[in-house]
Amino acid sequence: MHMPFSFLRTTICLLCSLSLTACLGNRPPVNTQRYSLPEVSLPNTTTPTRILILGNLVLADALDSDRILIQLDDITIQPTRDHLWSASLSEELRQGLRSRLAQRLPDTLVTDALPGTKLQASRLQLRIDQFQGHMRGEAIMSGQWQWLSADQRPLKIQPFQFTTPLTENGYPALVRALGQDLDKLSDQIASQIKAMPTQP
Repeated sequence: MHMPFSFLRTTICLLCSLSLTACLGNRPPVNTQRYSLPEVSLPNTTTPTRILILGNLVLADALDSDRILIQLDDITIQPTRDHLWSASLSEELRQGLRSRLAQRLPDTLVTDALPGTKLQASRLQLRIDQFQGHMRGEAIMSGQWQWLSADQRPLKIQPFQFTTPLTENGYPALVRALGQDLDKLSDQIASQIKAMPTQP
């Protein structure tokens, strides 16, 4: 009994695809590219009237590396081999968020916690669940942020999810779109802090 030609062709294509995937999986990185999130301009230096400490920034396990992640479908996430962050993603996000909040809150000193010091200031803590590209052509960022008073009282707890379409194909476009997701998160946080009647 002869197999239909279409079935045979599909089987051959599948085997070739699996073979190619195996070869790619074993090859070492070549032409490695490193990326940083887009920078933002900072406001002119003024005397701050308040302090915001950028506290814990917790990443989902899959994000906790220097590899850019790509979501292939609704359940599959794959780290890239040759396209990496210039520093750990945690440091990229911390630096990017710190500068963006400083831009949006010019009367606020946004700083990391300083070991050995006890600043009487509100604190921002974040959990990042997604920060990746999707094969459908967009950048995704999701998680939750929490704003605490100087005495650790929760002032605001806010989940978030942002998507930004890529303007073109390629990793530079993806990194810029992820930067726009971080812009949206910074807008959300800054607007909530400004809306608080009295600042802690």
